[in-house]
Amino acid sequence: MKRDKGQWHLSPLFNNMIMPKMSLFLPHDKKFFELFEDLADKTVDAAELLVELSNDLSLLSEISRQLGILEEEADTIVHEIVRELFFDHTRVTEEKGDIRYFAHNLDNVIDGIEKAVRRLTFTQTLPVPVIEFAPVILEASKEIRTAVHCLRDMKCEEGSLEAYCIRINELENEADEINRRWLRKLMTTPTKSSDEVLERLLQKEIVEILEDTMDQCEDVANILETFRLKGGI
Repeated sequence: MKRDKGQWHLSPLFNNMIMPKMSLFLPHDKKFFELFEDLADKTVDAAELLVELSNDLSLLSEISRQLGILEEEADTIVHEIVRELFFDHTRVTEEKGDIRYFAHNLDNVIDGIEKAVRRLTFTQTLPVPVIEFAPVILEASKEIRTAVHCLRDMKCEEGSLEAYCIRINELENEADEINRRWLRKLMTTPTKSSDEVLERLLQKEIVEILEDTMDQCEDVANILETFRLKGGI
């Protein structure tokens, strides 16, 4: 590199040998954006299946099968994100941890829905709490999907991202209320038989799974807020 009349010129050695090696360490954010968006799309797909099931329990077997496929596809995306992080030498450990945590929490939303549906295979009736939780989880998933697309242009979308995160937290509060109301009912209403006790315990577990699923949505929103404060990923 030499200076000529106030300007810097790159030597052939720098252009031909050093610059190509430096390019290996440049972040490939576009790849992460695509993976996050694919994962968010699958989260919405899973939530839509839960809503569909809440309208027709006869679809349980087919929806359970589809959720199993979605869960496997989501796991593959998470593994790809972790692999990309391993070869990304531009980020500090904390930043990599945020991205990995974000991906796993998104995946956990799908896992929670799939887990709740598996529990429904043990019963012949559709618990009312599922009908109440399903649209809340779907709306939260759609808010997450829209928020994830904001990551591509944080400078322009910062305000929108903040609004989506606030809405996700509001939805989690709604889920908390559903959870408290049904747990109170399930734990205080007298039962008439041992079979009813077992059914009540199953419903309680399903309620807790769905509440935990919404907690995962809130965790996703919290990491999105972290990305917003840092100006991106």
